[in-house]
Amino acid sequence: MNVKLEKVALMYVELPDSAVEQDLYELTELIHTAQGEIRLQCTQKRNSLDPNTVVGKGKIDELKHAIELLDDEIDVVIFSCPLNATQRAVLTKQLDCDVIDKIDLILDIFALRATSAEGKKQVELAQLSYNLATKPEGDFSRQGAGIGTRGPGETKLETNKRAARERIYRLKRELKEIEQHRDLTRKQRTENGLFTVALVGYTNAGKSTLFNRLTRSDVYADDRLFATLDTTVRKVKLSNGVEILLCDTVGFIKELPHSLLEAFKSTLEEATQADLLLNVCDVSDENVKKHIEVTEQTLAELQTSAPLIRVYNKCDKIIKNESLGDAAMNVSSVFISALTGKNLDVLMDMIQSYVMNKYASLTLKVPHTESAKLLSELNKYGAQCQSVEYTDECTFIRAVIAKKYISVVAKYISF
Repeated sequence: MNVKLEKVALMYVELPDSAVEQDLYELTELIHTAQGEIRLQCTQKRNSLDPNTVVGKGKIDELKHAIELLDDEIDVVIFSCPLNATQRAVLTKQLDCDVIDKIDLILDIFALRATSAEGKKQVELAQLSYNLATKPEGDFSRQGAGIGTRGPGETKLETNKRAARERIYRLKRELKEIEQHRDLTRKQRTENGLFTVALVGYTNAGKSTLFNRLTRSDVYADDRLFATLDTTVRKVKLSNGVEILLCDTVGFIKELPHSLLEAFKSTLEEATQADLLLNVCDVSDENVKKHIEVTEQTLAELQTSAPLIRVYNKCDKIIKNESLGDAAMNVSSVFISALTGKNLDVLMDMIQSYVMNKYASLTLKVPHTESAKLLSELNKYGAQCQSVEYTDECTFIRAVIAKKYISVVAKYISF
């Protein structure tokens, strides 16, 4: 299927703390993911942003002239920095072209990627909230098929700010109901004693590919940013027979707006409630250290408390920097390739060691008259029965059970 690419002019603003090479690479990938093609790229160094035009009138005139030389080929101008309502209005008028920023671009990709009903509601909520805060009234109702104007479903962006606020209220209420249902499911999983491992990390680090490898699933995975938005949960059996839950989550990105974190908070709660986190990193990326920093800073904002393993993925590619300092920082880590399967057994052994810190392998000596009832109780508490042996005297049950439930079977423990 041939997709019509939007023609983009990229205006990159280099501020004193900018990481130019990384920023431009990331913006290029975002634009490509949003089905855009960069036809024009301009940069400007600034100590601070102009309150009206961001880059100053002279640069805007230069940009406009460059666009005109392209015979009106440009569909949208994308600024690398966040734009407020005043800047959007001024820039749109002076450039006579649609103008968006990096956050609009990310939201647009989210709109393309959202597949579930919840994902679409979360994207629409994020879009409406951001538009309400940053766009002028006259620009608020624009909806179309190009970058920065797409919506996640049938519902179009509202025609005025009052209607948008009403829609935001309804979306939050609907998402709250979905969240309550998820809380019930999560509570049931917790009561069953299932150990939960969440895959987190910078977008496009290979989380979904790793998830598919470990669970033998076919979750959508692609070599693009934000290939998947919806959290997916599957069971995985460890080598000792214990079953755990593995969760795939939305990827993080540099300067991910707080509004997006809020909109996707219910999805990201799988990370906040997990027993173990795997920070999946693309070790072949020269910016891997920065990506680790962004991910773990975001996890701190989400107030996660679970232990963490850094999983350096894509080690089948050329590794540009192996001096990552994990040993000095006392952080568990492993180098793997989700694509080829290299060292996945090592990763699974590491996960199993964390699991068994919370579990105990027990042999239970149970009277025949109580064995059926106890087996039912063990199943209720998520214990993994490894063998059941009937003798003339009693029933011997070998099982792995969460340590917090040992009191339930304490009187049957055979030493």
